[in-house]
Amino acid sequence: MSSAPTTRPGQQPDAGAPEAPLLQIQGLAVSYGRRAARVVGGAAKSARVLSDVRLDVRAGEIVGIIGETGSGKTTLARATVGLVRPDAGRIAFGGRDLTTLRRGALRDFRRSGRVQYMFQDPLRSQDPELTVRRIVAEPLAAVGALDWRERAARADEALTLVGLDPDVFGSRTPGQISGGQRQRVSLARAIVTRPRLLLTDEPVSALDASNRNLVLSLLQRLRRELGLAVVVISHDLSSLAGIADRVAVLYRGRLVEQGPIGDVLAHPRHPYTALLTASAPSVRREHRLLPAQLRASADRAPWPDDEGCVFAPRCRFAGAECREEPASATVGGASARTADGPASPGAAHGLASPGTDDRLTSPETSLTVACHHAATWRDRLH
Repeated sequence: MSSAPTTRPGQQPDAGAPEAPLLQIQGLAVSYGRRAARVVGGAAKSARVLSDVRLDVRAGEIVGIIGETGSGKTTLARATVGLVRPDAGRIAFGGRDLTTLRRGALRDFRRSGRVQYMFQDPLRSQDPELTVRRIVAEPLAAVGALDWRERAARADEALTLVGLDPDVFGSRTPGQISGGQRQRVSLARAIVTRPRLLLTDEPVSALDASNRNLVLSLLQRLRRELGLAVVVISHDLSSLAGIADRVAVLYRGRLVEQGPIGDVLAHPRHPYTALLTASAPSVRREHRLLPAQLRASADRAPWPDDEGCVFAPRCRFAGAECREEPASATVGGASARTADGPASPGAAHGLASPGTDDRLTSPETSLTVACHHAATWRDRLH
């Protein structure tokens, strides 16, 4: 079901306007377990893993989620597919709020197969006793869809889509195929239900270069041929650089920056994103920064834990204002221009002026960044 383009009151629909997001996440917060709180009496409280995360994904789009270990990337994906219940926020798929679904309604949605999750470790997520054909057909068998012949035919179709000959691989077990082939089996299992949204958790982290490129090319082809929306969770910027349309950067559960991947990688607005790209020479571009230029000095006074900006304890540019958590602000692209034509005074830092053309702040071209010093930290490098 496609969504109608969104328009402002009094505005005529634009034939070129983007569709409404297929997936829309707003204000998502997730906590796990309990930990000892540093308060008198030793009361316990939940450990916040995600806080106020906002993300849109459109049909046929690949969105990358990056961040170091513990940033909340996998939790975000698990919450999206209903494996983790959020504390707050809204997760809408096709305009339907999934966080309101309970029991039968949630079970029916899961059985529809419209949203699928590709787990990180194919060896652990595939039954070693089952054949490849049965593994791929599992999602159909689990919900009693089709008869066994039809399920086998759909499994063979999915295997063919990911480049595995079902006559050759269908009767093998996971132990009889390579790591790259197991990853493609996981991908075939994820698409056998013909989903509209696929979430992949570190799909290439354990693969060699040739298999990594093959799996990434498959994701590109599937999104074109099936109109599939894909979310790729990764800590490897180089893997995302060649396939993602947009990227969202997570740090300690907060979304610190997101936007078109070319802009984010070439001219990062948040110091943490700059540190990630500076640490990855394969994607380091215009700014040519070194990690040492972005790290806090060793003699700086320790920053209070869990106070203000989550990146402040590691940020060279943190000041008194950073004791308050910065709100996300929309900025223009690296080449932002005002409606009158010339670049705005803040364009060197990507800041959009009030007169900026609306097209420059559309979901496809705008960036958001949560940093008090987004427009000024570069000026303090020297």
